[in-house]
Amino acid sequence: MTKKELTVWAYLNEIEYCLQDETLNRKRAIELIDIARDIQTDKIKGDFENCE
Repeated sequence: MTKKELTVWAYLNEIEYCLQDETLNRKRAIELIDIARDIQTDKIKGDFENCE
């Protein structure tokens, strides 16, 4: 798994958490989706991409 893939995977896990009934936070989930898209399209670097 690449560092970019690892970052997106982490965002997907957080999105899943935000969409659970007990922790429902649609606004945060949408923000995280936008960030994940930006990482995938190289608009921003992911959290793990700066690590060696």
